[in-house]
Amino acid sequence: MTFCAPQHKTEYLTECLIEVVNNLWKLKITKFGSYSKLEYSVGKKYIKVKNIRMHRHDLTTDYGVFMFIDKETGACYKPASYKSPAKGIRFQIEQLVENPEIVDNYGSFLYVR
Repeated sequence: MTFCAPQHKTEYLTECLIEVVNNLWKLKITKFGSYSKLEYSVGKKYIKVKNIRMHRHDLTTDYGVFMFIDKETGACYKPASYKSPAKGIRFQIEQLVENPEIVDNYGSFLYVR
């Protein structure tokens, strides 16, 4: 018998947010039949959310890191590079789950205003 490690609350909320956002974005398919899609991977300290462009005929283009989420606190960060987040918390994952319409496919909501 094998047991899976329990999923962190932050990872669960990330999955929920990505599912809702992907469904919203899929409704806005462009006239060329392509749309953006989010996927995530879990690292030691951060959950890395990546933006993938889906094209016709199952072709994909990787646009890089969309945002980083701290696994312990749920703090969301704009990416500084592919491997690290920028300084300064931009949102908490709970805020984005409650208001998924803030999340745009360009990541502009993560910039400090």
